[in-house]
Amino acid sequence: MKRIIVTIVTSLILFAGFATTVYALSDAQSVAIQKLLDDACRLSGVPGMSISIISGDETFYFSSGYADREKGLPASENTLYELASVSKAFTGAGILLLEEQGLLSMNDPVHKYLPWLTMEYKGMPVDMQSLTLNQFLHHTSGLTNRKHIQSIPQGSTPDMLRKTVKTLADTELAFFPGEQYGYGTVNYDVLGLVIEVVSGQSYESFMTEQVFRPLGLYHTYVYKEDAMATGQLAQGYRSSFFITSLYDAPNYAGNKPAGYIMSSTKDMARWMNIQMGVVQDIPEVFKAVIQKSHNGNRSVPDVNGMYYAAGWLVNADKTIIEHSGNNPNFSTEVAMLPSERTALCLLTNGANTNTALVKSIKGILDGNLTQSYKISSTQLWDIIVSSATIIVSLLAIMFFLLGLRRKKMNKQQVISKKRMFSAVVWLTVTVAMCIMCWAFPMLIGYDWPTLLVWQPYSSLTGLISLALLSASITCFIYTR
Repeated sequence: MKRIIVTIVTSLILFAGFATTVYALSDAQSVAIQKLLDDACRLSGVPGMSISIISGDETFYFSSGYADREKGLPASENTLYELASVSKAFTGAGILLLEEQGLLSMNDPVHKYLPWLTMEYKGMPVDMQSLTLNQFLHHTSGLTNRKHIQSIPQGSTPDMLRKTVKTLADTELAFFPGEQYGYGTVNYDVLGLVIEVVSGQSYESFMTEQVFRPLGLYHTYVYKEDAMATGQLAQGYRSSFFITSLYDAPNYAGNKPAGYIMSSTKDMARWMNIQMGVVQDIPEVFKAVIQKSHNGNRSVPDVNGMYYAAGWLVNADKTIIEHSGNNPNFSTEVAMLPSERTALCLLTNGANTNTALVKSIKGILDGNLTQSYKISSTQLWDIIVSSATIIVSLLAIMFFLLGLRRKKMNKQQVISKKRMFSAVVWLTVTVAMCIMCWAFPMLIGYDWPTLLVWQPYSSLTGLISLALLSASITCFIYTR
């Protein structure tokens, strides 16, 4: 009888274990994942990539390439990368913690904590009493990347967060607060400054002492100096003209709450397990914070079936929780499927990464081993514009040399009306291209200093080469 009872209980336990999709990686799957990462590094030119994969109670780590190519430091699960916009989930947790502690309400107007912060819409002052912290949390404030990212100042002094938010004073909003969703990284800088005002601590100290340490995230940093001291901080890179080179991006210390927290795939695995409710050895208050951080904002329409929560994009039933990020020289992606007890975090030290790589790795987990890496739209744009720059520059040189040759060979002739008209047309085109070289960033809501930090240099050289080509054609026609 005892044997029968034991058999029944054992069967029930096993059945319960198989009720949830859990992956135990086979050797073939491990090989496929490693090959895919290696291919991604090779095809993208990104020097290093690391990924953590959570499947049920197991965690797997894979890395490829170098954390620092020049020093020959290999990437690993301990390598520290800039998290880019994945940082927002930490800031979201920080401000929701203050709400759980009764120190603020997310329905409070931002004016309560930053009374000097004023904004405008269509030239008219916005009622700051109606602009709430929730609207910054959910990107419905009217601050957007297209209109406001260039306002982020460079610098590393302790007051950079306040300086960054102060640049938003009297700014013109892209839309009326609360009317729609528009992603804007500076929203979370505002929340970071509110954290400082309410807690009486610097943002960095608050996050380290009140969030990271209580959650057991001992290898997650807000000070670059602390990360560098570990010897594990990855060097960032960027690509232009088919070449990937080391790139020390400008220091945007005032943008830390939105994009410059640093961590490893090992710490991120714990962070993802906390999000999915697997880790229980955390203060009780954080369990409520995490649950609240997954509540998507339903006051505005969804975007491709996803709603913005507190640093996370979530679907209606919260079976998908994700966020990606791009800094000038780092790319990140986190995707969690709580119902499947599966989560993946990809960290890389280059801006060329196609973070859809995470979906391909999920495909391998699902049994499809024939996954391939596809280059990112950023890399494709650079390839196209770089190739065009080279071709157009060669054409410009050719027309210029032909013009000189014909000028030397032919006697001076009277310029015909037809030739004069053609020359004027091409001169007009040349002037228009020169104006375009200057005005192009403004047409897409940026300026050249910002654009050249975040995008390949080929965007500028492509326009310059077109201006040179039209000028060369003008000379060629005029001297013919």
